Amino acid sequence: AGIIAAMLFVSASFTINSARDGFIAVEEKTEFVARTLGASKSKAFFTISLPLAKRSILTGAIMTWARAMSEVGAILIVAYYPKTAQVLVMDYFNSYGLNSAKPIAAILILISLGLFITLRRVSVAKG
Repeated sequence: AGIIAAMLFVSASFTINSARDGFIAVEEKTEFVARTLGASKSKAFFTISLPLAKRSILTGAIMTWARAMSEVGAILIVAYYPKTAQVLVMDYFNSYGLNSAKPIAAILILISLGLFITLRRVSVAKG
């Protein structure tokens, strides 16, 4: 729980700001039209505003994940154990040198690139 709290504390602002910008971009009159046609506030939100802001929310979530994956300092202070991959890279670097930390860092980079490429293809296909 400490690891998740530390990661969210340092990186959640990306999702919050991106979602806010996405909802600001949604024109109020589209939601108003849905309301005049009989939709409740929640139905208008879930069928109009949320789908229109979805891309901004997804972008913010990706940026949040990327920032959280790079976080080491807050994790070291809040929850050193169990070790995350980021802390493991730092430990291997400090204990055994750069060559021993490279494979773990390379795996993290490949996972991140794979995720970003997959999400990019999904977002291009949908939109």
